[in-house]
Amino acid sequence: MNPLVMLIDDDLVSQFDMRIKLQRHGQSSEIISYDCPIEALKWFEDWQNAKETTRLPDILLLDWQMPKMDGFEFLEEAMARAIPLDQMDIYIASSYSNCLKEANEDVRSKVKRRFIKPLSRANVDIIFTNRSLKESV
Repeated sequence: MNPLVMLIDDDLVSQFDMRIKLQRHGQSSEIISYDCPIEALKWFEDWQNAKETTRLPDILLLDWQMPKMDGFEFLEEAMARAIPLDQMDIYIASSYSNCLKEANEDVRSKVKRRFIKPLSRANVDIIFTNRSLKESV
């Protein structure tokens, strides 16, 4: 089954760039994207009400700095809402190399890796290779 990727980034140019790089990788995937983390939380709320017909994202690619709610606040809120983050490969994309220092230990433990924007082809390879390894186990 093709992985379902959720992108959450308020910068539409970055979001477009990530989408194109994911699509050009060669790994077929479904991509849903949000420019507002609050809207993405609403998607997860809808998922909780329709688990039988809607699948959970396999990969969550999340911006760190966003208005209203940053990426770490998003993850904290998702944990508070009992969204099964452990079932997703979570990556943070940021222009700041030290952004993970801002997160508490619970949040840091959910994040598989941090990437500097813009994503490189090697970053996308890592995302899909990790997914493939997880599926083969």
